[in-house]
Amino acid sequence: MSDFDEEDAPVAPADGDEDGEDDDQEEDDMEHDEHGVRTFVAGMALGALVGAGLALLFAPQSGADARRYVSRKAKHMAREARDRYDDVKDKVRRARQRHGERGVDEPGEE
Repeated sequence: MSDFDEEDAPVAPADGDEDGEDDDQEEDDMEHDEHGVRTFVAGMALGALVGAGLALLFAPQSGADARRYVSRKAKHMAREARDRYDDVKDKVRRARQRHGERGVDEPGEE
């Protein structure tokens, strides 16, 4: 008797399983990446808001100065968030275009 059991042998994938799974996996990965980016941006925004609130609590400024500071900071953060969102949106759009172009330009599909 040998130490190798048939149950321990690796199982080869059935014919045809590999063709569609790779495409589905890529789409799932892309959706997961987009969700990760959104989650990251939301976390950054929330962290910035919490940080701004804590800064107000511990800042030795008058109420008017603090309000002016918060107003300027909020406008700056909103502008920065909008710019970063546009950058991410453009990167995702370009990646989708590149992904789509590869599918069209495959050999033998003319």
